[in-house]
Amino acid sequence: MNKQDDVEQYLNLIADKIKLERKKRNISQLKLATILNHGSPNYIAKIENRAKGANYNLKHLYIISIAFSMSVQDLLPPYQDIDMDKENGDS
Repeated sequence: MNKQDDVEQYLNLIADKIKLERKKRNISQLKLATILNHGSPNYIAKIENRAKGANYNLKHLYIISIAFSMSVQDLLPPYQDIDMDKENGDS
């Protein structure tokens, strides 16, 4: 896997975590879109499906953390060590 793949995988994990937390709280995509000041649930659906690279930004994470009564860190997957030597083909 390359760095870009790692980033995409990490963004997928964030979207999955927020989707799980949203569903736990019985919050619809429309309600979350409204919380983020968007009028359409399609916006959230695109992020949850990662359509065309759509993802949450830092402002979104902050607003969601407040709405869900949790820390921003709780919305993020744990850091995973990447072997940079393998990334650069030095193994």
